Amino acid sequence: MTTMAGAIRSFVEQSVGGLTRQQIRDHINGNYPGQWTANTLTAHLYACVINNPKAYIHHRSADRFLYRSDDGKFYRYDVQQHGVNTWAPSLENEEDTYESEDESSIEELVETSITLERDVETYLVRNLDSIEKGLRFIERQVSIEVGRVDILAEDATGRRVVIELKVGQAKDSAVGQIARYLGWYSRQDGKRPRGILIASEFPEAVRYAIESIPDLMLVQYKVQFAFNSVAIDE
Repeated sequence: MTTMAGAIRSFVEQSVGGLTRQQIRDHINGNYPGQWTANTLTAHLYACVINNPKAYIHHRSADRFLYRSDDGKFYRYDVQQHGVNTWAPSLENEEDTYESEDESSIEELVETSITLERDVETYLVRNLDSIEKGLRFIERQVSIEVGRVDILAEDATGRRVVIELKVGQAKDSAVGQIARYLGWYSRQDGKRPRGILIASEFPEAVRYAIESIPDLMLVQYKVQFAFNSVAIDE
């Protein structure tokens, strides 16, 4: 029986110039109608991408055979063409595993996490001034030698600000991650940037770790839901 990963792999291997997400979706829906849900495909196109650092945390056992280029197209990963794997996080960042869950539950959990993180990040980009007056957006999802930065900004004084977003509770690994980014930019710029770590919760242990990192601020977010009645046309 063909698996979702096998179906994607086979299709991508036949392409020459890379495939868009929509092209892959159309192929799967056309050749395997009703076999998998849309969320399952989305989860695979997240988890099977070798240059997606966060996928290693959320979907530890995935077969990573895809490479996603800057223009969003998917290719069969080739070490000669795309370079050696430098995107896998270190062991300290592999705390979030879901070994007790079955595959479909993992995929649904991953998709929910991806969607929420994307939504919160988009809101932040559009409302950075709500975190700090004068904070200006520069770029998002920036790949550097030591990882991928969620959001780059600049404060009112022109100082670089590195922003890392965690959906749910911040873990010890988040502190090491943003510390890495701050250290890298400090070397590149010749002056230390500021950092902002955003999460819904900060355990006491994480707060202790943060105290050792200068110019790092914690920001807590809260998700609020609004419910509106919808008129049904007769």
